[in-house]
Amino acid sequence: MMLISLFSCTKENTPEKPLLPDPTDESRYDFINQEEVFGFYNQSRYSYCPSLVKELDGNVHLFFCGNPEQLVMVDHIYHIQIHPDGTQTLPESVVQPGPSGSWDDHHICDPSVIGGSFRMGGNTYKYAMFYLTNQYDVYYNEVGVAFSNDLSAGQWVKYPQQLLKKTWAHEGDEQLPNGGKSWGVGQPSAVSLDQKGEVLLTYTVGDKNGTRIEWVRLNLTDMDTYEPIPSTRMVDNGLVNIDYTGRDYTCNSDFAIDPEENVIVMVRPVQPHPTTYPAYLNQSLEVNYMPLDDFLSSSGKWEVMVRIAPYLTGFARNHNAGLERDPYGVLENWKAPVVYYTVSKEAPDVTPSATSHAEWTYHIWRGEVIKQ
Repeated sequence: MMLISLFSCTKENTPEKPLLPDPTDESRYDFINQEEVFGFYNQSRYSYCPSLVKELDGNVHLFFCGNPEQLVMVDHIYHIQIHPDGTQTLPESVVQPGPSGSWDDHHICDPSVIGGSFRMGGNTYKYAMFYLTNQYDVYYNEVGVAFSNDLSAGQWVKYPQQLLKKTWAHEGDEQLPNGGKSWGVGQPSAVSLDQKGEVLLTYTVGDKNGTRIEWVRLNLTDMDTYEPIPSTRMVDNGLVNIDYTGRDYTCNSDFAIDPEENVIVMVRPVQPHPTTYPAYLNQSLEVNYMPLDDFLSSSGKWEVMVRIAPYLTGFARNHNAGLERDPYGVLENWKAPVVYYTVSKEAPDVTPSATSHAEWTYHIWRGEVIKQ
């Protein structure tokens, strides 16, 4: 199923086991006030991969992946606006796959939206949306970007090429020694570093060198002169796996910053996946933080705020999360982040067939991290 390649990341290499902290240390924080946000309920449709922009007036813009046609797993990016009184606008598809044969003609997913000043084709735009996309006849993913002057726009203007291409030079898929294919690049998360065109962009990479998150500082002030630059592998010190028995790798993560406090916060999936259906989804998420300067110098260690596990949410799978941020990717209070996350049921409540797919139970929830 091609959709799985968009939100599932696998690990080809096993990391060394470090000395681990006492897992009870994370009890300093709790995850409270969980509530439903959105879902295509009673339909064979999914909603997942939330990206949030909270404006000063309290309005929250929620961008997410969804399928417009029941039973057909093809991703579009949708938008709803959540008003301070809790009412919502109707979901609207705002970015869709390109025409047949184009580099983005299959899925458009994993949005990440920030404000700034971005010029393209003689026009200047206030907002940029980064996303994962792929072609219909290949397995790998790449990263695109689109622009708008309105968060509620019904259609965003795409940059006509890949912002970030696959990591190998030859055409087509990259074959792996285990018989699989490389996942490519995708699942972007962006924050603004200057409230203009300088962007810190993090994203997942899956290729013959393994699965990892890389980051790059891009200047997108003038897209007509844009040239990609080399990326840096994200430091992963301090990340531990689901059983606290070894160092974890990560992928598919969302980031936000507090530049005044010199902090970066990450919400990430905890590995490995369970073995029961849907085995391509994580059980738990984790919220971590570290000094922003350390992140940018590839040093330091991630600290744990809280692990968002099934016993806290009541759902067997908790995955594809986003942090509530201002238009520039800044947290209102980094010590109490608001997390939007996707939930799913597991077997035997769901089965990989027709109207019983786990995907049809993907709904978006939110919760608040607080210090005890």
